Amino acid sequence: MKWKLNWKGQQLLELEDAQMHGLVSDIGLSVEGDAKSELYKGHGVITGTLRRSIHAAPPSHSFGPNDSSNASPEKIDGKWTIAVGSGLKYALPVHQGHHSFVGYHYLTNGVDKTRGKVPGFVAKRAFK
Repeated sequence: MKWKLNWKGQQLLELEDAQMHGLVSDIGLSVEGDAKSELYKGHGVITGTLRRSIHAAPPSHSFGPNDSSNASPEKIDGKWTIAVGSGLKYALPVHQGHHSFVGYHYLTNGVDKTRGKVPGFVAKRAFK
């Protein structure tokens, strides 16, 4: 009895790579949204410029004040990677604090909020 193996390993790897790209993008956008929700009137927002400036972007993105980017991750050393941040000069002092101000830690809080959502993102991508 003869049989022929129809190997589809490369197609499977390409499909997995596309799913991981989408998953990392979903996570980056969720961190972006959760970080923005940490800022509100009386808690880091006066005009809303800082909140609007927060965005997910590839790690090679410069996050300059006039830069715009899409939330498309990059593959670095075989791993999909995305960055979330702001290009405004005062973004870091509002996040980290300065002098007697302890900061609002909106980016790390955004990551913490998103951490619990990751299994749902994985499940959504797994059944597509």
